[in-house]
Amino acid sequence: MRGKTTSRPSPSGRRPKRPLVVSVFGTRPQLVKLSAVWSQLENSFQSVLVDSGQHYDAEMAGAFYLGEGIRAPDVHLGVRAGTPAAQIGRIADSLDTLLGRLNPAAVITFGDTSTTAGAAIAAAYRNLPMAHIEAGMRSFVRSTPEEKNRILADQLATWRFCPTRTAVDNLKAEGLRSGVAGVGDVMFECFQRNLPAVKTSDIVRQYGLQEKKYILITCHRAENVDDPQGLKQLYDILTRLDHPVIYPVHPRTRKNFIRQKLWTRLKALKHLRLTAPLSHLEILALAASACAVLTDSGGLQREAYWLRTPCLTLRDRTEWVETVTCGANRLVGLDWERVRRALSRRWHITAIADPFFRSRTPSARIVARLARDLMA
Repeated sequence: MRGKTTSRPSPSGRRPKRPLVVSVFGTRPQLVKLSAVWSQLENSFQSVLVDSGQHYDAEMAGAFYLGEGIRAPDVHLGVRAGTPAAQIGRIADSLDTLLGRLNPAAVITFGDTSTTAGAAIAAAYRNLPMAHIEAGMRSFVRSTPEEKNRILADQLATWRFCPTRTAVDNLKAEGLRSGVAGVGDVMFECFQRNLPAVKTSDIVRQYGLQEKKYILITCHRAENVDDPQGLKQLYDILTRLDHPVIYPVHPRTRKNFIRQKLWTRLKALKHLRLTAPLSHLEILALAASACAVLTDSGGLQREAYWLRTPCLTLRDRTEWVETVTCGANRLVGLDWERVRRALSRRWHITAIADPFFRSRTPSARIVARLARDLMA
């Protein structure tokens, strides 16, 4: 129900013996991260799950809670389309009211979206402790919404749970040392959980593709697809690739292609299979069998590394620098010549030495730290 919760704090308004925590998400990548920690959270705390509604399109939301093995949220804020600033404002305003009613012991948020920033602002103005999972990530491109959201959340956070040693170092360089913990990447837990299903998936056959003879593309970031010039560069790449290509298209990206009168042309390309958004598990299975992945997604950069599938990132900078230094990821922007050269060169992927990156139990570390601090 929009704006209502099924979780009940104590009638007197006092916190129960088990502290109440509110976890806020709004996009599918955030839901994936939440899926790694929610069950452990609910074993230790009273838990309220809040969906901001940032991914408001039915294709992106739909039944994706069950797809990640997570229960339905207690609260839907109903935030929909809008500029990042408008979304952040509506999320912060709606959460402020909810947090005032619940008086939780802590708020948890994830990643680098409008929901991340809105949750951080709402918690700060209610003077509530806030945990930022996936803290310390930096692309050092301040013009992107994601970078602004990361910096804001880290500045306001009480606990800053970092997935890599680089992330810890980034926070130290900004003078942030309190509450910083290198715990590892919760997405790696999700990856390990999903790997058996990935190995048995038949989605490659369903789409008539051949193992290691096709390319998977995902591209949806605002700087790539909302800018007409960037969209035309993406179109140029899609037309020039000489492999079979499968491209699950984000609803906003599809609308932009239609607006620029490129969608009909794309559908006519025989080597290109355009699909509606696919589940996280389906994307993983396609990435596992692809000869290469082209993406602007931070999550898929890591997953391609774990799968040992060569990754070309359609950006000029990445916050996941470890995937570049180990040879698993090449930054190509939206430049066809860079894409062509990257695909033609041999790949040599080595292991990432960072022990945080390889941690198999980040969710347990996160929940243990929260339990220690909130139940002291």
